[in-house]
Amino acid sequence: MSKWEVQLLRRWELVCDGAPVPIGGFRRRLVAGVTLAGPASFEAVAQLLLPGRAPEDSMERLRAEVSRVQHGMPGLLDDSEELLALAPEVGVDLTELLRAADGPNAIVHAAPELIGELRDAELLPGWAEGWTLHYRELVRLFRLATLEAIARCSLQFDDAATAAAAARSSAAIAPLRESSHALLIRALILGGNLHEAFYVHEDFRHRLLKQTGAEPSPALTGALGLATETYGGGGRRRPLTAATHASGATTEGGS
Repeated sequence: MSKWEVQLLRRWELVCDGAPVPIGGFRRRLVAGVTLAGPASFEAVAQLLLPGRAPEDSMERLRAEVSRVQHGMPGLLDDSEELLALAPEVGVDLTELLRAADGPNAIVHAAPELIGELRDAELLPGWAEGWTLHYRELVRLFRLATLEAIARCSLQFDDAATAAAAARSSAAIAPLRESSHALLIRALILGGNLHEAFYVHEDFRHRLLKQTGAEPSPALTGALGLATETYGGGGRRRPLTAATHASGATTEGGS
């Protein structure tokens, strides 16, 4: 039996016995869609991949393509009990990432390799179908939540390096996500990098103002140890004492 692998993260690739298998068009969408949505009924997969078509037409095309895949790529798909799914033996990189991030010590003792995988694991980059955008956003939110959880846990254990790596990776995925930048600021302060912490705060503030017209929340400023003094509706920031830096470093910004 051939060994199949499906790669959805960073790039699309279908591999059989270690060798890439060229696949395109509807067949490529079929394999990717079943990988993400399966096990699912034929009707559900047809609606996912062929929206807007008459149900009879979409079901006919789907069943014909599934039959061709079953004959030309044995061991890849499983359509038993009228449900479409990958065969149980097929390897999927997304499944491996989810399993690694759900491990008993994945958050508490996060390995640099896991942080790097979470940072770079964009789902099906370049694919623009509506269903791919939906699943890509779900995976993006999972990556962000896991990286921020690693950063928070690392801060609790005074592991500034891991906290900074996780928070920096999260901020790279979502450049305007305030909670990630607040965690990064806290990690930098914990590691004694006050100058970089201030730079991260001001860089985020300027980018947020430029793109949204809004100021960061007080929680972000508190993570750095800055206070806002208001004068007639305006405001200016002043650094607090070293003692305030230490107490403010535990404050987390919103998401």
